[in-house]
Amino acid sequence: MADSSTLTAIVCSLQDSVMLLAPRGWTTLELRFAHTAHGPRLEELETKGQGSTQPKARPELHVEQRHEVQRINEGVAELTALLAQAGKRWAPGSIRVERPKPDFVDWKLVGDEGQVIWFTRLGKDELDELIVTDELFDVLLGTEQAFGVLQGQVEAALGPVTGFAYDARAGVLKLERPAGAVELHADVVGQYHPKDFTWVWGWSDEATPRAVVERFARLCAPDVQQEGLSAFWRPGLHCDEGFAWAVAGSAVVSTGARGLFRAEVKGHDAAIFFALRELPTAPA
Repeated sequence: MADSSTLTAIVCSLQDSVMLLAPRGWTTLELRFAHTAHGPRLEELETKGQGSTQPKARPELHVEQRHEVQRINEGVAELTALLAQAGKRWAPGSIRVERPKPDFVDWKLVGDEGQVIWFTRLGKDELDELIVTDELFDVLLGTEQAFGVLQGQVEAALGPVTGFAYDARAGVLKLERPAGAVELHADVVGQYHPKDFTWVWGWSDEATPRAVVERFARLCAPDVQQEGLSAFWRPGLHCDEGFAWAVAGSAVVSTGARGLFRAEVKGHDAAIFFALRELPTAPA
């Protein structure tokens, strides 16, 4: 039988996914599932509260909704199987999520007749460590416009890029371009691995120069672990690349960099995000 920490971990993952799918400001959320031969399948998500009619603004995260729906289906299937081992039978039908106050969220598996089959509460400690939070949305909204301006300048200044090389010791990124090769001071913000949907922050690498780690310390603050901002202080997270791009863009603005450059590492199924500390002259 699964222990409570395993069940809580699954519900925390589900909470992150519904935060990405639902409009901001909801107080009650209903997830309705169909029971299929391949497991539970989310068919409807309904919200009540301010977010239903006048949702608060949210940043553009370029997240594939189908990925989050699949994660919910997989998480609910795992949760259902573990609860069955404990003697709690729930044929996937409806899950009610309630957050009447900001410091806790209740998850209830509801039976056909409206009875609660299983209940758990995520308290403030769990909520503060989630990846997708209102605090994160607020930070990203605060930097989104500035990052968009900076990134437009990067694209105009760089033009097409055909290859790259990075001298980590010197912190210099060499870019091959039809307009001519250029060398720029840059920091590794992190790496994205699309095969397993994983983002790894550059500051978490022991080989990263101390000066670079300190540049990211104010925003990421791994020693402080700011409440609701674990997307920054966790060394790595499972997410779509669009989500990784958004948090990396916020880091660019926070550290005073000029923009991001995405470099694919051939043969390693990975992309490196570089924070450019300077820009070249725009190509003719």
